[in-house]
Amino acid sequence: MSSDESAGFLIADKFFGLLIILIGSIVIYSTSTSPDLEYPSLLFAIGGLSIISLGFFMILAKVQ
Repeated sequence: MSSDESAGFLIADKFFGLLIILIGSIVIYSTSTSPDLEYPSLLFAIGGLSIISLGFFMILAKVQ
């Protein structure tokens, strides 16, 4: 695999990691500002945090 291809994979991996963090942040924000949810809000907040942690893992992961 050439260095150009691995650089492209590296950029794509970091971009999708940031995109996943953004989606998780939107989920947590919309859950915390919605007054109608009581019990499901905890479930969605945990889901949003897991999405954010997946995004951080993608950013910190090393592409080989």
